Amino acid sequence: MRYQFDFYKKEDLCEIAEMILRSYSWEYPAFGLSRLEFANGLHPAMLGFPDVWERTTGIWRCNGEVAACAISEGNDEGQVFFLFKTRELAEDRELLRDMLFYTKTTMSTVDYDRQERRYVSVFVPRWNRTLAGLAEQNGFKKQEEGQEKVNIRSFAGAPFPVKLPEGYTIADGHTVPPFYQANVHMAAFHYSIKKVPDCTRGFAGIRKQPHYDPDLDLCILDPQGRPVAMANTWCAKGMPYCELEPLGVAFWERRKGLGTALLNESANRVLKKYPDCTGMHGGDQPFYDALGFQVRERIPAYQWEKDIYISWDPRSAGYRGTL
Repeated sequence: MRYQFDFYKKEDLCEIAEMILRSYSWEYPAFGLSRLEFANGLHPAMLGFPDVWERTTGIWRCNGEVAACAISEGNDEGQVFFLFKTRELAEDRELLRDMLFYTKTTMSTVDYDRQERRYVSVFVPRWNRTLAGLAEQNGFKKQEEGQEKVNIRSFAGAPFPVKLPEGYTIADGHTVPPFYQANVHMAAFHYSIKKVPDCTRGFAGIRKQPHYDPDLDLCILDPQGRPVAMANTWCAKGMPYCELEPLGVAFWERRKGLGTALLNESANRVLKKYPDCTGMHGGDQPFYDALGFQVRERIPAYQWEKDIYISWDPRSAGYRGTL
């Protein structure tokens, strides 16, 4: 094989980020820049998986450079994304076969409702018929549900109005500490410190990422100066659209227009720094639809699953390790 496999190391992050940035020229990547750096910054502390990429992310090199990567969000949910240096490599059958095999083996997870069942899903862009065909040949089945939607709001009509209730103000990463964003995230997504004790350390980790920009890390403060809403936006030179990750409004402050104000302020700030940026990638909830976000792409998932029995289970008799 002309590719050399290696496990991910922290020094690979910037090369993977550059690979992702190149991919915007030929697709709407399911695993964009925000997903890479948000997961790298937040999830080790937030989810308690500090070395999951080092143990599971696969790197394929060609002439010493990263040619492809199979990566997750740094969790144990069985979702895998394939990244490539060029579109041509994304259709290299030799490379794809080994990536699919690695995905089924090292990157699959256990269904804890059915202890013997292992599964993994790979997101396959619709243009890559080569990968889709090989996935199906290797036992992956296209899922009718669970597509990755790419929702984008056009920046046509900018600058956007930013309206806040009386006494509320917008601050950013220059002045507010990470626990402000952490507290809002807990209040918006319904969990507590007991459930995620290292939430603040996770948001501090986001601020250490190569493309983190404190100007785009926004927080709304109530009249007493307490944090009640937050939004972070990711952008880099060459990206056709910026990416919102995350956005949250404390449960007691909903329906006051705070989310809309953050989206509009974020868009205005992005355009000042990146005037060629044409839009914003957002979430997949009705709130975004109402603000003009539209689905630009749907990326289906292909799932593989298999019952794997422990060696002393009688049902394992005759099993020879074929996948």
